Amino acid sequence: MTPIRRQFFVSYAAIGSIMPLVTVFLREQGGFNFLQIGLAMALMGVPTLCSPALITLLADRNLDTRRILATAFGFSALVLTLMFFSGNIALTLALFVCHGLASVAMLPLQDGYFFSLSEEERKRTGVSVEYPTVRIWGTMGYILPSLILYYPLLKGAEPRLILPCSVFFCLLSLANSFTLKPVARTSGHLPSRMPSKQALRAIFAPNSRWLSIGLFFALLAAATYYAFIGNYLDEVVKVPKPYIALIINLGVLVEVGCTLLMPWLQRRIGLKGILVLGLCCMVTRMLLLSFFPSPAVAVLAQLGHGFEVLALYVGPVMFLNRLAGDEFRNSIQGIYTMAVVGTARVIGSLAAGYVASTFDLRWNLLLGAGLATCALLVIAFLFSRIPPRHASGEIAVSSGTVP
Repeated sequence: MTPIRRQFFVSYAAIGSIMPLVTVFLREQGGFNFLQIGLAMALMGVPTLCSPALITLLADRNLDTRRILATAFGFSALVLTLMFFSGNIALTLALFVCHGLASVAMLPLQDGYFFSLSEEERKRTGVSVEYPTVRIWGTMGYILPSLILYYPLLKGAEPRLILPCSVFFCLLSLANSFTLKPVARTSGHLPSRMPSKQALRAIFAPNSRWLSIGLFFALLAAATYYAFIGNYLDEVVKVPKPYIALIINLGVLVEVGCTLLMPWLQRRIGLKGILVLGLCCMVTRMLLLSFFPSPAVAVLAQLGHGFEVLALYVGPVMFLNRLAGDEFRNSIQGIYTMAVVGTARVIGSLAAGYVASTFDLRWNLLLGAGLATCALLVIAFLFSRIPPRHASGEIAVSSGTVP
């Protein structure tokens, strides 16, 4: 496994340690009600409104990306350790903000680093390495913690065990960042224009604004879904706690196959077609879970998860890279995370907390299905595809290697 693939693996494992059971942990051991859980998830997303843009800007302004990653993972490990010992709701909420500050920039920074490395390889050899062939290692890393934690949870371990598990993978990510290859600077001096401004202009240009608007609605829907899906499976569907993360990660396992299938899908239906397919799966699974809350349906609903991830987290990153120039390849990932992902995450989490506390968890899924339907209509009928900057091999998996 090359260093960049290993970096995706361990960084997504740090995320996969927490996300499937974080709201169950907050409800059971933090004493949070649904409104407070929604607030906690929103607070974790608040730093997304500034941190990714700032950190990826620093990367584009020639600060070493590897050192930024090391600092972020180290800080995240420290915050999660403090959270493990926290017994106070206010302190836990404050630590969620700190964790968000460290963690939200990790993924766009890694994506920007990969695309810079891949572009460097393309210019040197004429062969580019495809994002899905590296991103798939993140998918496999996300699954690993649920397998590690299954037996302890089955034997009665507390859900807060997710925190030291995440700390372990954060420290591995920190260590691995020192093995990454440095990326050559785009020039011997600082860019003449502000990379963030160029990135913002590219994201909301006429050929991409409907993509951003559609994805905003889709990410709103995702925020309402992921904020309480653990609690929904626990309290409504009555899935035993050791199996909640396994059911959620069944969808992630399907994601592996979907990611491998992505080059073939691109040749058949294009990148826009993948987004439409994924959003259709998103609407379908939310409706199924809301109207048929049973363990069997909970398992069945995960079969569309892989295509949903391609639509929300893989396809958009590839579209953004088509819009990017070398001087703002990191910043476009950070600006998108700030302006679209972060805003949707904060608003969606707050809305989910309000709906869950005022009505019930089933209405969160119906709200998410409605927002996902809006996203589907915008992407399908208003967004036109963005062609690749280079005609060479963006679809087929290349034989090139990224160190």
